[in-house]
Amino acid sequence: MRVLFSTGTLYGFPYPLAIRLAASAGCDGVELVIDPWAVLAGPGRVAECGRRLGCPVSALHPSLFGLPGWKGAPQAFPRLGQWALEIGCPLVVVHPPRFRDLGRNIVLFDEGLEAFRRVTRGEVVMAIENSAVFDAEDRLHPYVWPEHIAEFARERDIAVTFDTTHAASIGLGLDGYEPVTDRLAHVHLSDFRLPPTVLDRPGLDTYLKHHQMPGPGGMDFRSWFRRLRADGYSGAVTVEVSPVALRVWNPWAAQARLARSVQLVRQWWADAAAAEMLVGETATVAEVSG
Repeated sequence: MRVLFSTGTLYGFPYPLAIRLAASAGCDGVELVIDPWAVLAGPGRVAECGRRLGCPVSALHPSLFGLPGWKGAPQAFPRLGQWALEIGCPLVVVHPPRFRDLGRNIVLFDEGLEAFRRVTRGEVVMAIENSAVFDAEDRLHPYVWPEHIAEFARERDIAVTFDTTHAASIGLGLDGYEPVTDRLAHVHLSDFRLPPTVLDRPGLDTYLKHHQMPGPGGMDFRSWFRRLRADGYSGAVTVEVSPVALRVWNPWAAQARLARSVQLVRQWWADAAAAEMLVGETATVAEVSG
């Protein structure tokens, strides 16, 4: 199980800080979220930084905010593909079309996908992630529902990134994983936790409700990792948490919290492997006894 860290947690800080943090916490690599610092440096320097720190860029993600030359799928997707090729990164994670003016946005997504394929020639996987719910209107967006994300992915022969906290935001939790099983190539891992009522506001959800540190919240990751392993999952897991959850203002706390999350993911995977082995041994004993 390869454990990555999303540099989006430190969006706005120079990308080497995020890569260095990931390396010090024991991550196997990073999922690079495109930001102005990375764009200024270019893919070659970003890749060299990852190699030098022993924490390579193993997935790419679009910018959290609009950047010149990276706006919209027709611009962003082929550029992501070119970066992936230059870095040697096997996976690009993208968001689904936005709900407002959905029909037009689907057309733009497909234009971007076609351009991505022309650039990458099958050498880079694209994975689309399920969206989050912030308010009642978001529940009308088809791509917050994993079954619709799975259908969208199958129609275009692309993969899926399952975001655990986004599934929890619509009330599905880890059960939302089932519809995307056959398309799953990547996981965004974080917990979901209700903040105090006074802070329970859609504008604060990304920081205080979604993308919390995995483990202390209400999601049963230990059991879920058993399901992942039983289904033969072999992709990476990106720890994608908010800057507030990680306590980025305190570098020592941030490093300790991220290291703890990496340890938890590896422990859950090891427990799943042990449980799988125990089941196999029990079955063998039953066959011999029979």
